[in-house]
Amino acid sequence: MLGRGTSIAMSIVARKHRRRRLNHRGTHRARALLQPWDLAPRGGRTYQRVRRTVLALSLFTVVATPFLAARFLDRAWPAGLIVGATGSARVLGIELVDPLLSAAVWLARGARPGLLAAALPVLLLVIVLGRFFCGWLCPYLPLLALSHSVRWALGKLGVPLLDLRLPGWLRFAVLGTVLAGSAALGVQLAALVYPPALLARTAYRLAFGLGVGGGATVLAAVWLFDTTISRAGFCRSICPGGALFSLLGAASPVRVRRVESRCTDCTVCDVVCNLGQRPMSDLVDAGCDRCGRCVAVCPTRALSLSLDGRPP
Repeated sequence: MLGRGTSIAMSIVARKHRRRRLNHRGTHRARALLQPWDLAPRGGRTYQRVRRTVLALSLFTVVATPFLAARFLDRAWPAGLIVGATGSARVLGIELVDPLLSAAVWLARGARPGLLAAALPVLLLVIVLGRFFCGWLCPYLPLLALSHSVRWALGKLGVPLLDLRLPGWLRFAVLGTVLAGSAALGVQLAALVYPPALLARTAYRLAFGLGVGGGATVLAAVWLFDTTISRAGFCRSICPGGALFSLLGAASPVRVRRVESRCTDCTVCDVVCNLGQRPMSDLVDAGCDRCGRCVAVCPTRALSLSLDGRPP
């Protein structure tokens, strides 16, 4: 008959073996058994409310600003609080430009100190906070949430859903192609494939009666890809903006931390992540957008967002 100490030791070994097996399989098997819409937030509700409010304001700004510009054409802008949209705006007289759009213009048209100055505030935030733009400010994210809802509805109806996994290097290849193409052709190419820029351009065209344009077609193709072929696949594996923010925020001190003693290896944090991160196995890299969804769904509160080197 086994002693108590031997039983405990065997239990620990079995748990480690199970963890290795799950790590080897990744989240592919977990996704077959569990879907993001099966998971309900258990914590971090205030964090999520604030994040969603900021995202809603970002989308509202992108959509509403063009119509305000059309309404006040040839008249004084109301209060002069904000001009532009998420990718390029002037807020209270301060110019702010998305680093990707700034870099593409720089390469296409040459160095401009004013352009760098406009991109610097956002650049510093990305260096400190990491890829937070994708989880907190990207106006495409509410559309991605709609995509998830459609996938949920299709799943409830029994419609088989694809979730194609593209290689992680692809987004960096797209980023390199966009920047190199901008430099070679002298044309800002990022705006042709970058969802925030596509959304803003489509809104301006509609506001001034110019029709939807090709940008809306590309945006619709991105949304359909995310909905029917790969859940958040564009954001995870193709978006050049996400790739640049991952590179710039690689040294960010803000990280997802896990308390191993609380973790039950349930995989819900891996399943809920749109960007292919694996918090359950401590495999969270610069691709994390600080959305905090993994923290919110963790049933044992084993995860948290914290500064580097500090315990959760």
